[in-house]
Amino acid sequence: MSLTQKLGALAAFALLSTSFYLGVYSHDSISTMEESNETSLAGLQNKTENMLDKNSSKAMQLKAQLEQKLPGIEISDIEISPINGFYQAFYSGQLLYVSEDGKFIFTGNLLELAEQQPINHSQQAITNFATKNAPMRAKAIAAIDESDMVIFRAKEEKYVVTVFTDVDCGYCRKLHKEMKDYNKKGITVRYLAYPRAGIGSEAYQKLVSVWCADDPISAMDDAKLRRKFTSKSCNNPINKHYDLTRKFNLSGTPAIILDDGELIGGYVPAGKLSTHLVEKAKLSPSASVEANSAK
Repeated sequence: MSLTQKLGALAAFALLSTSFYLGVYSHDSISTMEESNETSLAGLQNKTENMLDKNSSKAMQLKAQLEQKLPGIEISDIEISPINGFYQAFYSGQLLYVSEDGKFIFTGNLLELAEQQPINHSQQAITNFATKNAPMRAKAIAAIDESDMVIFRAKEEKYVVTVFTDVDCGYCRKLHKEMKDYNKKGITVRYLAYPRAGIGSEAYQKLVSVWCADDPISAMDDAKLRRKFTSKSCNNPINKHYDLTRKFNLSGTPAIILDDGELIGGYVPAGKLSTHLVEKAKLSPSASVEANSAK
């Protein structure tokens, strides 16, 4: 059950999902997704220094209250928010605001009407939270053997991205239809499974069939491009992949993880992703060392 349904059951108010680039996804329109991607690819680098390290008991108290009143919701972290008397809590890649006494919550974009232009504090908070967890994601992905992935490797490989995918996701299909474009840009795409409907669902069984196929690459093409499935079963890593989606607080597909753990939520065209990877490589410490040694 979604948080919206839980709030409804509690006679509370409806949850307004926020579409943003790093962790919360809206699949209603490609323009909304691309706008979110543009924001994140620009590299929001605002630093958050309002963690409740000195007030951990309060954070734990609010976490317990929220999880008790909203069964099934696991709070990942809690910070002091820009609004006096309210904290911001992260769960499943999403954000909600809670009063100090834990009695009131609200969701949506928190905008500050600054002099030049509004500041979207919600987007900044989620971006910062995702950035903070990048090393953890990178380490977890690095620990996965490539034999547990379905890989579409570029002939002239320059970059490797890992994508959590669901075969029934429209944007996942869109990304897969452009696989040749990614590969031509030197981008190798490694798939991990994310059955959004959960373990044991129809989507889960489809992903199991792909991973258990004699030729997983062809099976993925059939599943994504032709919606064709041949039922298969075997020992597979789908459950482990799904556990990672919970650990990473993912809430939608596709979810692209770069080698440094950066999370890109949603479909990104090959050209835009390539540009981001190129610019990112220029800013990496190794690139700086190589540039200095060449002088």
